[in-house]
Amino acid sequence: MDDNFLQSLNLSFFAYNKKGGARSNKKLIPIHKFLSEVVAKKLGKEYGVKSLGVEDGKEASVEGRYYPKNLDIAVYKGDKIIATISFKFVTSNYKQNANNYFEGLMGETANSRRSGIGFAHLLVLRARTPYYSKNKGNLRGKEVKSEIITEKDLQKYVKLYRDTDFPHKPDLIGICIIDFANGNKAYFVDLDTTNFSNETKKLLRTDFSLQTFMKKFVHLAKLKS
Repeated sequence: MDDNFLQSLNLSFFAYNKKGGARSNKKLIPIHKFLSEVVAKKLGKEYGVKSLGVEDGKEASVEGRYYPKNLDIAVYKGDKIIATISFKFVTSNYKQNANNYFEGLMGETANSRRSGIGFAHLLVLRARTPYYSKNKGNLRGKEVKSEIITEKDLQKYVKLYRDTDFPHKPDLIGICIIDFANGNKAYFVDLDTTNFSNETKKLLRTDFSLQTFMKKFVHLAKLKS
């Protein structure tokens, strides 16, 4: 699974670079398709999975508790959506947007969970994330510096994971720390080379890992059906 996941990230990253910016959803198709196919295979034919790259190639839309929302990867049984994966792949300018990402996640979580939909969030971060100057239209600006993901950047997610079961807490959280060799080949970063605490490293290797996340998401979907 890990190798196929990395390959889908390679394709997504290639699409991102080819378009020259982060706004196009073309960069999401390979990774959404991969996640959907893994989930569909593990759940079996009595369930359906809808996302970019599968079925009609469109995201499922729900009313939500507070506002209508398109879902990244939606699992349904019959005509009822029962669980969703919210996917975030940050390719640039993470630190200036980090709090907005996190606050948006909590709102998105409550909107789905309060509607009875199981909610899981998978976050992919680059260990060294390029920072680009202000975008012009759909074109990114010049690379100014490289930002290193630190313990502080991850602590908000660790605290959310450890929080009591409020509607703003996802049912599941997955976090993958990756980078690109030779500019375009994804690999999982050796966590021992980072400044993360031992507790955070352990979470990234166990509860937050891709393998654990996918296994628990399939279980969540079955519980919700």
